[in-house]
Amino acid sequence: MPVSRRAALLGLTLSSLAGPALAQRRLGRRRDQTGRSAAAPAHTWAFGPDPLQAYDVYADHGSGPILLFVHGGGWSRGERTMVSELPAYAQRHGLTLASTSYRLAPSVSARESAMDVAAAVADLKRRLPGRHLYLLGHSAGAHLAALVGIDPDYLGAVGLKPSDLAGVILLDGAGYDATAPRGDSRIDQWLGQTYDQAFGDQAAALSPTLRVRSGVAYPPFLIFHVARRQDSAVQSRGLAQALTRAGGRAEVVVAPDDSHMTINRGFGVAGDPEGERAARFISG
Repeated sequence: MPVSRRAALLGLTLSSLAGPALAQRRLGRRRDQTGRSAAAPAHTWAFGPDPLQAYDVYADHGSGPILLFVHGGGWSRGERTMVSELPAYAQRHGLTLASTSYRLAPSVSARESAMDVAAAVADLKRRLPGRHLYLLGHSAGAHLAALVGIDPDYLGAVGLKPSDLAGVILLDGAGYDATAPRGDSRIDQWLGQTYDQAFGDQAAALSPTLRVRSGVAYPPFLIFHVARRQDSAVQSRGLAQALTRAGGRAEVVVAPDDSHMTINRGFGVAGDPEGERAARFISG
């Protein structure tokens, strides 16, 4: 048997042995390596004059909860179409999915990006009133979701407060404490440069962990990080500890089999453990 055919059969056998859930996750990740979904949104609604101040809404499931996704991309790239398997996930769990874009660095700082996320929340609540709304963010989007869910200034500017969110779900974020010491590796240096571009001299003011205050009613947080990223593990635990010390509720969950990219692209695939854990958090 040719080597290439043996390799293909071996891969199929290993996927079968690993179980249908893992096989489905791999299939979902192969389907679209860009992170864009084949599903088309039902609506695109603007909340400001900039083309990036808009969000897409997929099939509306009536009175069910709203899941607002905030994409990643180092605060300087990415787009709201990068929803991967989330439209199917939302349909499966009776959620209305929305995905927002936001203004990007270096044109603006992370402060303005977070203001855009807060404005999207307010606009969604105005258009679809009386619904529980959950924020879901990946990478830089996780940082922005955390900042909006913690610092009352952002939602306060649009007439809301953090407790108006039903919950916040974070996927392998960084920058929760952008003042933390930086390592000397190439990745650490790149990450530091990314922080500098997005935060400028406002690293402390834009660090969700450092913005937690006692006396503020916070939504519950579900914080995922991949096992292989030490910086994300430390940042995730630090954020959860700050929230619990202030009387909030936060749980940290390790994703042992994922990378920074696959935790996002595989999240909505049926059987994905992180996605199913989040569905229980929402139905809770």
